[in-house]
Amino acid sequence: MRKWFKIIAFIIIIIVTLLICNFFVKTNYKLEQNGNNKSIQEIEQYILNVTSYKAKINVTVSSNKNANFYEFEQEVRGQSYSKQLAISPDSLAGMEIIYESGVITIQNTQYSLSNIYENYPFISTNSLFLTSFIEGYRNSESKNITEVDEKIQMSYISGINKYNNKQILYINKAKLEPENLQVYDINNELKVDIKYNEIELNI
Repeated sequence: MRKWFKIIAFIIIIIVTLLICNFFVKTNYKLEQNGNNKSIQEIEQYILNVTSYKAKINVTVSSNKNANFYEFEQEVRGQSYSKQLAISPDSLAGMEIIYESGVITIQNTQYSLSNIYENYPFISTNSLFLTSFIEGYRNSESKNITEVDEKIQMSYISGINKYNNKQILYINKAKLEPENLQVYDINNELKVDIKYNEIELNI
C-alpha cells in the first residue's frame, strides 16, 4: 500500500512540475511575442528598419490662433511611393495626395497645391509620414532614445525650419507599434500632434 502511495505521489509531483514548466514557457513566449524582452537598442533598430506601412491617423495642427483637426489614411511603400487620403474634415474629405517617384499628384480636382499650402499647413509636406521621421532620426547628429512609463521615446532635432525643429516618436513597447508623433517649433511649442489609431508596419 505504501509503495503505491509513493508511486502516486511521484506521478503527481511530475505532473505539477510539467504544468509549472509549461506555464513559464507560455509566459516567456508571450513576452517575446509582445516585445517585452527587447532592449531599447533592439526596438530602435526595429523602427529604423521600417520602410513601408499603412495607418489611420488623427492629426492636430496648432497655430498661434487656433488648432485644426484632421483624419487621414496613409500608405507608404519604400521611398518612391506614398499616399495620403483625407477622411475629415468635410472640406478635405476625399482628397488624395500621392507622391510617386518625386511627382506630387492631387486626385481631387477641387484642390490645387497652392490652395493646400495656404489653407492647410503641413498637409502637403511629408512631415506627417512616419518614414520621414525615421529618415530624419537616422541622419540626425542630435538624437535620443529613452524609456518612460513602458513607452519608448525616440527624438531628434531636425532644424528644418522654425516650425519643424524637433520631433518625438512614442512607441508602445509591448506591441512594438508607434502611438504618437509630435513636431515642435523652435520655441518648443507643439505644432503637429499625430495619433496612430491603426498601423501596420512593413506591409
